[in-house]
Amino acid sequence: MGLRIFYHPEYYADIGEHVFPMEKYGLIVERLKSEGLVKEEEIITPYFPQDEDILLVHTRKYLEKVKNISLSYRELMILEIPLTEQVVTAFYWHVGGTISALQIALEKGVGINVGGGFHHAFPDHGEGFCLFNDIAISLKKGLEGKWFEKAIIVDCDLHQGNGNAFIFRDDERVFTLSIHQERNYPFPKMKSDLDIGLEDGTGDEEYLRLLGDALPPILDEFKPQVLFYIAGADPFKEDVLGGLRLSKGGLRRRDELVKEEATKRGIASVVTLGGGYAQRLEDTVDIHFQTIKVFLEK
Repeated sequence: MGLRIFYHPEYYADIGEHVFPMEKYGLIVERLKSEGLVKEEEIITPYFPQDEDILLVHTRKYLEKVKNISLSYRELMILEIPLTEQVVTAFYWHVGGTISALQIALEKGVGINVGGGFHHAFPDHGEGFCLFNDIAISLKKGLEGKWFEKAIIVDCDLHQGNGNAFIFRDDERVFTLSIHQERNYPFPKMKSDLDIGLEDGTGDEEYLRLLGDALPPILDEFKPQVLFYIAGADPFKEDVLGGLRLSKGGLRRRDELVKEEATKRGIASVVTLGGGYAQRLEDTVDIHFQTIKVFLEK
């Protein structure tokens, strides 16, 4: 399969009884190994980012507050997860996983972070379980290093990618596409370059039609060298935070659509997992596993 998958056990942090299943990352890796998709030695330890990487996107004041575990009560309420040293370390690793996935994608066509996709984080604060914005940091690092000239973010998480929409709102080198449940978090939404706001109850057929109609012409016109994919598992019909009605098969076809459109144009794909809050944890793990399997297939 080649060395394309990045993971570290410290992606997990203990956040207590919480809807966000931090344990999913280790379970996904175990599933990948047990099904024979990857060997132990093919799971790569990511780069551990430096503070200057984080500061490509986040303000120094915010970073210092995070490192000192000194966010205000209001900031913690917006973040919606507890802040501990273990949580901070986990998010550093997630950022590094996406940076590493970008580097390998530019070399081999596909790079996979078994984590990441924390698209609600803004430069000066975290939101919605997202402490640092790994996508934006990786993208800025690549642009500053002249690793590529243009990139697209294809955000298929149930929730709009408000952090990325804000961060790249005036950057002509980055196209932000978000397909999400319209009447769901976040409120208010930021303006992406293209927002596809879905009605409650949208299922496989309509979702795939809308994404399939939108993505190819954007790729043809914008001509990015890199596609950052946020493959949220939360459009699943049994997600406790969502109101879309996609099946596992529909989500797999979504992944195949994104992969196919990128691959046939020679666009490098950086895969991150985003959210997933199914009633049964094994469903979330299964959906993420299928995403990785799709992107590992020839």
